Amino acid sequence: MRTPASQRARPPRTRRLPAAGDLPRQRSRRHVLSRPKPASQAGSAFRGLTGALAVGLLLLALGLVAVQFWATGQGQQGPGLAAVIAQLVASLVALALQSVADRRRDARGGLAALGAFVVVIGSLWFWWWA
Repeated sequence: MRTPASQRARPPRTRRLPAAGDLPRQRSRRHVLSRPKPASQAGSAFRGLTGALAVGLLLLALGLVAVQFWATGQGQQGPGLAAVIAQLVASLVALALQSVADRRRDARGGLAALGAFVVVIGSLWFWWWA
């Protein structure tokens, strides 16, 4: 028994996909509390300060390396290998913490900025003040 023409399966229609400019803009469906908060001015200023301190500590460490090489070439003792290595390590730690602080705007980023500040100030106090 043959099926009537009205009951036969029709081939699916092919639909043309709209171009990117033709699509309507959809609103973000994320919850209000899950959206990232803009950075505050105080947080941006503190991250700027800690970034400047971290880069300054790196420049100081590179200056110590240059002075150590110069002093060794002149037959002098120089600042000492322990001080040079400690300044390099402290500057790299401060820069790593600062990179975390620059990428995150939450409490972890704030703590990383505070850690960079503590490392820089602690290094300057220990090696240059005391």
